[in-house]
Amino acid sequence: MPLWLEMAVSVLLTYCVGFGIGWLLWNRKG
Repeated sequence: MPLWLEMAVSVLLTYCVGFGIGWLLWNRKG
C-alpha cells in the first residue's frame, strides 16, 4: 500500500470516528 493511501485511510477513519461520536452526543442531547 502506498504511503499516501495509508495516510488518506487513517484520516478518513479518524473523521468517521469523530463524526460518529459527535452524532451520538448530539443525538443523546437532542
